[in-house]
Amino acid sequence: MKISKSTNKQINKYAKTQKGVSIVELIVYIGLLSIFMLVLVDVFVTILNSKLESESTSTLNQDARYIYSRIAYDVANATSFTVPNPTKLMVGGDTYTLVNSNLMLNSTKLNGIDTKINSIFFTKIGNTVKTTFTIESLINLQSGVQTRTINTTFGVRP
Repeated sequence: MKISKSTNKQINKYAKTQKGVSIVELIVYIGLLSIFMLVLVDVFVTILNSKLESESTSTLNQDARYIYSRIAYDVANATSFTVPNPTKLMVGGDTYTLVNSNLMLNSTKLNGIDTKINSIFFTKIGNTVKTTFTIESLINLQSGVQTRTINTTFGVRP
């Protein structure tokens, strides 16, 4: 197939006028790309912060429920218990103590790796034990540290 001279001149004329991208087009492209990237980064950071906050809350609540349930079960099924000092509870042959911000049952750590126990207090009142503990999440959040304080009473079954 042969191209006519007039068509060839038009192609050459068009090729001479379109040699590349102008600086204005390049600036507009970079500006639009920058705005798009800023929006994507903002969305990503928001999603990451929401995930961390959800993880922190979930871990904190799960550990608090586990500790609460474990003490309630042991006290309810015990024939007797003693509170030698406000930070120690002895139920049968088991001992609850606070060691290095971890609640220990004998030598077993009850709270998870993402939480710590700031304080725990036991008070014996007849056949019941009043328990107060503060649990803190170790997951760093922009909004600050999450803590929960549990204050409850457990009793021995009659």
